[in-house]
Amino acid sequence: FDLALRKFITAVNDKEVTTRIPVPQMGEDGNIKYNHTKEPVEVTTKDIVTYTLRVYNEGEINGYASKVSDDLPEGLEFLPENSLNKEMRWVMYDKDGKETTNVKDAVKITTDYLSKEQGEERMKQDSSLKENPNLIKAFDTSKDISDTNPDYKEVKIAFKVVEPNSSKKILVNAAQISDDSDEDGNEVDDEDSIPDKWNEGEDDQDKEYVKLVEFDLALRKWVTQAIVIDENGQETVTETGHKAEDDPEELVKVDLKKSKINKVTVTFRYSIRVTNEGQIPGYVKEIKDYIPEGLKFVQEDNPQWTQIEENIITTDAAKDIL
Repeated sequence: FDLALRKFITAVNDKEVTTRIPVPQMGEDGNIKYNHTKEPVEVTTKDIVTYTLRVYNEGEINGYASKVSDDLPEGLEFLPENSLNKEMRWVMYDKDGKETTNVKDAVKITTDYLSKEQGEERMKQDSSLKENPNLIKAFDTSKDISDTNPDYKEVKIAFKVVEPNSSKKILVNAAQISDDSDEDGNEVDDEDSIPDKWNEGEDDQDKEYVKLVEFDLALRKWVTQAIVIDENGQETVTETGHKAEDDPEELVKVDLKKSKINKVTVTFRYSIRVTNEGQIPGYVKEIKDYIPEGLKFVQEDNPQWTQIEENIITTDAAKDIL
């Protein structure tokens, strides 16, 4: 009897991750190895990271992963109300091993989702199931290793990243099989592992890694032109020569004769530039601009902008620009 566990990230927020799925191979020593990267996945604060815990059967006996456990490291927050976590039947435990409903007190979570009993419950609810869906069948030595040999079952878990983006820490999350049974639900000894005990080198446990990267957009706004239309309708455009890098930007002055001040229209044209100073790509979903006293927003001059309040305008013109 020999169950093995592999843990890997399968999603960050709504983006599926497919590059970390284990690929089983037969090692030169005759033992099954799993080839999948453990290079930390880059995340930002508030990201929701979904992990998959896959239990393989490398042995000669059918069996069940009756309980699977996962630790709760600092920087990752378990989400008890998350629909996936509810479906997967995760239960929180404190440092004394007592069940708790307080996330702050929890140090470990455990699920019986893959147990014989939970498989039987699903069979009651789904008459099309002819055998227990949680049964992990024995490794078929007469066949080559493939996506289905050794057989496996999976359980998932979602965490929220609460570590600040400025952190340089790599967040390590560990999982292991904490109880198992044979096909009849009886206790059984795993050939090379002790369930619910972390011993380095055992194959019923695995770790996965994430690291924080900064998301950092910066905005600069500067005056590019002063446009004067005199009483005769003649337009004069003056280039300011200012750049986004000017800090501080010099004042832009327009000299007018006092006697003609009410007969002249003065327009200022601005440029806005957003740069990405962070470590991951992103989008500018909306830019907001505040109209100061003394300036008037003219809609026909600004077709990409929308006035939402008396002194506030917005644009989503850059929303699809990576």
